[in-house]
Amino acid sequence: MERLRERKKRQTRDTIAAAALALFLEHGYDAVTVADVAVAADVSEKTVFNHFPAKEDLVFANSEEKLSDRAEAIRSRPPGTPIARVFEAQTMWLLDQIESGELDRMMTVPRLVRSSPALLGRLMSAWEQEAATLTAAVTDDADDLIAAAAVRSLVWAHRIVFRAAMRRLIAGDEPADVARDLRIEAERVYAQLDRGLAGYGA
Repeated sequence: MERLRERKKRQTRDTIAAAALALFLEHGYDAVTVADVAVAADVSEKTVFNHFPAKEDLVFANSEEKLSDRAEAIRSRPPGTPIARVFEAQTMWLLDQIESGELDRMMTVPRLVRSSPALLGRLMSAWEQEAATLTAAVTDDADDLIAAAAVRSLVWAHRIVFRAAMRRLIAGDEPADVARDLRIEAERVYAQLDRGLAGYGA
């Protein structure tokens, strides 16, 4: 019985998120109200807020679940595997998705964020939460500055590849070309991080 309730809860959440994104893409994030989302999803405003405490959460639906999966990938990596390989694998998976044409959902959030200062602010806070969560997956020592710096470097390595891909795709570049070029760049980025920064920029 519990499983059925959880499944229905997830279905309702997915329905609300899908309705919200459709409205945001059609009318712009700032022009759409939570009441509009409730009508489109055929639920009450209270139900929307039960699933998404803030309007910004509608754009970043499932982000916590994805972040949890990434943290688990770090914790469950094979013994002796550097954490850089986990991030590099995620980056290459992203480029595989781009090459295969899985772009619509991937580009939705960047397009919305570009047009809304409110979403940009929320994204900044989400980035810090991401770094903190992934650092905690590496070490139990909250004062381990090396772990914090290493994880943030790897988080940004992945992010800059993603942002470069989004810029080129929005500009109209062919997905296959974007994926091919950025695989080379991503390999160079992760190789540099593996070598460290000693002497870099001298």
